[in-house]
Amino acid sequence: MIRHRILAATAGLAALALTPQPLAAQEAAPATDAAQMDQVMEMLAGMFQAEPLTPQQEARLPAAGALVATMMPEGFYTEMMGEMIDGMFSPMMGMFSGETGAMMVLQSRLALAPETLEQLAPEQRIELATLLDPGFAQRGEVMGEMMRGVMDEAAVAIEPLFREGMTKAYAARFDEAQLADIGAFFGTPTGRLYASESMKLMADPQVMGASMQALPAMMGSMGDIVTRLEARMAELPPENTWTDLTSAQQARMAAVLGVAEADLAASVRDPAARTSEGY
Repeated sequence: MIRHRILAATAGLAALALTPQPLAAQEAAPATDAAQMDQVMEMLAGMFQAEPLTPQQEARLPAAGALVATMMPEGFYTEMMGEMIDGMFSPMMGMFSGETGAMMVLQSRLALAPETLEQLAPEQRIELATLLDPGFAQRGEVMGEMMRGVMDEAAVAIEPLFREGMTKAYAARFDEAQLADIGAFFGTPTGRLYASESMKLMADPQVMGASMQALPAMMGSMGDIVTRLEARMAELPPENTWTDLTSAQQARMAAVLGVAEADLAASVRDPAARTSEGY
């Protein structure tokens, strides 16, 4: 069902942003997953189409662009994303080189009862994990370095688009007098400092730390979403099979598609078979 796919795709994108993925898992992803991700990204891009600027807003673009250039000098986005990656992912990557990473290795490589592994001392876990995977302690560093490199490359491509979007947003939200007032503020020592630091605040350790503290509550609420969604979906009209359609509806669908009714009847999938057939 398309609405379920949208929800799953959105949750998946959020998980990817917060969870480091082993390289082997990424390499094992089938080509169909890549195609589906392309479709999701195209769909998401279409969902966030902004209204065109009015002539008055277009006229404010130079003034807005000057402000954004002060706030976002060349290379700003790469620096900001680097700070965010370091603040968010470095602690996560560090887990892979210590006791937590060792336990993950043992759990994945040994078919033993959980209590057998849990009774091991930290140094024993690391010792056994090193026997099974001599490089496990370095894998977090490798993933961190690769993640930083990928984000740096993405930031280079994103920065001019982000700057363009910010310029249009300022032109749309502030009139000429307000843009002039902001520019005057940016001309003061405090204003210059604010202009250079305001965007970086979202990547500040204080903000990132507070966001991480909110994750348990957020993930806890996520557990209710599926149940609540299913309950709400159950209130909606059920999907129709081919035989649920009237003769007129069947004929209309065939006419619109340019397909013979007999061929179309064999092509309409039963929604009850969706889970088992994976569509």
